[in-house]
Amino acid sequence: MKSIIYSLLACGLLIGGGSCRKGFEDLNRPYSDADESRINIPGLYNGLVESFTKYGDDALNVSLLYPITNQQAYQNTLAPYVNYAGGFWGNYYPALHNYRALIRLIDQQPDAASFSNVRHMATILLASRTLRMVDYYGDIPYSKAVSAADGPAFFRVPYDKQADIYKSVLADLKTATDGLTTAAGQTSIGASESFLKNDVDAWRKFGNALRLRYAVRLYNKENALSSQIITDIIGGNKPLPNNQNVAATDIWKDNFGLWPNNFSNAGTFAALDAKWNSYAELSISNMRMSSNVWQQMSSSNDSSGAGIFDPRCKVFYMTSNRDKWAPQPQDGSQPEGGRPYEGGMTVRRPIGTDIANKFSCVNLYMAADRVYQPILIITEADVHLLKAEIYQRGMGVAKDIVKAKAEYEAGLRSSVEFWYGYANNSPFWGTKPTAPTALQMTAFLTNPKVLYNGLNDADALRKIATQAWLATLFQPWEAWAIVRRTGLTPKDPNYAPSVVNKLPYPDDENINNHENWQAATGGASPGQQVLQKIYWMP
Repeated sequence: MKSIIYSLLACGLLIGGGSCRKGFEDLNRPYSDADESRINIPGLYNGLVESFTKYGDDALNVSLLYPITNQQAYQNTLAPYVNYAGGFWGNYYPALHNYRALIRLIDQQPDAASFSNVRHMATILLASRTLRMVDYYGDIPYSKAVSAADGPAFFRVPYDKQADIYKSVLADLKTATDGLTTAAGQTSIGASESFLKNDVDAWRKFGNALRLRYAVRLYNKENALSSQIITDIIGGNKPLPNNQNVAATDIWKDNFGLWPNNFSNAGTFAALDAKWNSYAELSISNMRMSSNVWQQMSSSNDSSGAGIFDPRCKVFYMTSNRDKWAPQPQDGSQPEGGRPYEGGMTVRRPIGTDIANKFSCVNLYMAADRVYQPILIITEADVHLLKAEIYQRGMGVAKDIVKAKAEYEAGLRSSVEFWYGYANNSPFWGTKPTAPTALQMTAFLTNPKVLYNGLNDADALRKIATQAWLATLFQPWEAWAIVRRTGLTPKDPNYAPSVVNKLPYPDDENINNHENWQAATGGASPGQQVLQKIYWMP
């Protein structure tokens, strides 16, 4: 019901249709006049955080992102992803509305300065959503969106240019991150700060990590701006995720996303039920370990797993029901009929009872964990791999292949430590994996498919892209960005996915905001829209 109300409210705010606004007069009253039990600073902030529970958007991941990033098998042809392409769009605008309402309410307080940390935290959260929104769709209504209360001119609003949005949001992100303070006098919203528990240092790391990600993403288009951001953060030694503590009490401080155990209201994590359903429902998923990923994690096709050199493989995946490590070819030549996932499963089926399950699956504990697995946004491993590329290319800093190698290896170590830490912390994992030994980690880092050679730029950048792609295996939206930006990620030679450079706009935009939709698309069909490149793509 709340989703329906939010959708209708967003409709009223964005396009001002009379029938859409009907019944929401009270919600559209000035916030200073609204009942405090419904409109207050903690409530609006927590509503913004709660909206991240749909950040995963698994139907879109399974129907589009896993196939086109060459990451998962079986679901290796595009499902009707257009049906799901509007999901993130529809979830974003209520969040934007909540954010702007929150800022207005803070500005109305007689002690508004005491809420500056709340303002900055909310700005960082909204920036994360907006940047991903532009990564998905390109030009979007932004600067004049959700402003229908200001008059008819804001009922149907134009699309802002994506380059302008990136620049504006990155400026806001810098102001917010730099503005966070530990000085006395800041108002705490207590348990309502369920994202990073009022940890100012973690918030600074999160903000700077996002800035660094987009400095790299925009580098070839906005060289001066990107270099300035990189110099500011790295040259200024500003806080970034580093030396993570993977204990349950601290793992979230360097690996940012929505962690269920940080929420007091477990009911907000219905999104994790949706994630489980996306694995269990044959018509949607039936995902398997792809031959493409397997080639990056094992040096041979030995079904005993003797060739596995990447320790993450045994956290990400499990053997088939024949107890074999068996990747599924991505070309669709060998179909899979097993049922390794069923609703409510907490342990895998006994070996031999699902004889049609021929291929290795996503680890059951990973697929079915509804109690601890986070919806990740950016991790320490992601940041180290960004820094490896920065030093290898000399982006905003002097080229330094020694530092590049150190950051690359730190990224791999961070990724392995994170996933083993997550699995061992989760109460859902009945069988805890044993973390790799120092000797096993050395074998991983020195395997020819992983070993770093900064003297060979092409090989170094390909390996950085490959490991960034693997590290984001459960962040498929970010893997998609890496694929589109670098063109260096592994591809199965027998599987060429359709070209999808961006998501098409929802059909509602054509109907309810037609003139502005027409100006943004030129009347292009969804099939034509997806061929248009996002601003930062080469």
